[in-house]
Amino acid sequence: MPRCPEFTLPPLAPLSPWTVAFAQVALGIAARSIASAADLLGRVHAGLPEPPDLADRQEGRKPYDQATDILATIECVLEDDLLCRARHKRSSSKTHSIVARMSVTTT
Repeated sequence: MPRCPEFTLPPLAPLSPWTVAFAQVALGIAARSIASAADLLGRVHAGLPEPPDLADRQEGRKPYDQATDILATIECVLEDDLLCRARHKRSSSKTHSIVARMSVTTT
């Protein structure tokens, strides 16, 4: 069975302290990487044929095969990604709300 080679980034020297601008750039890079990975997983999920007995495997009447395991794993990861996006939107709106209140009280 083909395996994907392990990929690890070299360790980064700590920057102390990080500036807000640098953190925003790093967050943007990370967000684009996550979005690209989610897109790739969606394409794999869409392109991988479902086993004809998928429901039996998902309900535990038959053991998982590789295709069912891959599909289930991708679904789980993509659902977690959507939860993450929802949390980020809530966090972002709270931050905007706090900043707006601060600017009103300081002006």
